Amino acid sequence: MSNIYQAMAEVMRDVEAIGKDQKNQQQGFKFRGIDDVYNAVHPIFAKHGVFTVPTLLAERTEERQTRNGGNLIYRILTMKYTFFASDGSNVEAVVIGEGMDSGDKGANKGMAIAHKYALLQTLCIPTEDMVDPDSETQETSTRKPTGTPSNVVRQDVQQKPERQPKPEPTTPPYDPAKAFLPKVASTTKAIITDANLIIPGLFSVRRAWNHILEICSGDKQVAKGLFEQFGAPTSDEITYDIYKAVFNAIKSPAEEPEGPELFIDDEIPFEASGAIA
Repeated sequence: MSNIYQAMAEVMRDVEAIGKDQKNQQQGFKFRGIDDVYNAVHPIFAKHGVFTVPTLLAERTEERQTRNGGNLIYRILTMKYTFFASDGSNVEAVVIGEGMDSGDKGANKGMAIAHKYALLQTLCIPTEDMVDPDSETQETSTRKPTGTPSNVVRQDVQQKPERQPKPEPTTPPYDPAKAFLPKVASTTKAIITDANLIIPGLFSVRRAWNHILEICSGDKQVAKGLFEQFGAPTSDEITYDIYKAVFNAIKSPAEEPEGPELFIDDEIPFEASGAIA
């Protein structure tokens, strides 16, 4: 077994927490400085025979301006740090370091940042010591709700009226007596020609029904009523002559529909023989 894995485990066991004791003067946040990390891990690395070797993998340089118009050199470095043990076994950590400087220290700052985070992340160094769970006991109390209760209407907020659901459209009861030809004449006059008529060789009950239904703008009640008026109260009784008579009647409607007396008592005439719609 390679010594590096055992050595790194021992380093992690011995290293102590490193607090964020330094403060960024420009933005006010606290951080752990590179010197704090070195001071914490160097004696432990020496104790267990571990050391690191840096390797620059890639770098990018940009020029930026300060608020006062000054020039800054911005360096972005991709660094590989190899952790070696005494037998030559090793593990690697690849990190990115960024640094800005008005002179020639941008790369140095980027390397320091990269090394610091390679150590922190590889060794999982905590920011503060763990607190023993038995060292304190929290007394609990009834939790009080915060905010506005859901059942209380705030007076200072204008309440939007509740949206009422739209009433579902209701289909009136089927009345074949109202399925007069003038109802569809106005919508079919512009599209009906002799060429629309299905020729006898292509006739079928379903094709005839679909054709008349299309002419009636999809209104099944009207289409059923028309077939009834010309002698086909059920789909089994639709013939080519009846289909042709319905078609011609739609093309040239009379004031009152001609044909047999309507089947008023049959509310859904086509369902008796296996409705075609």
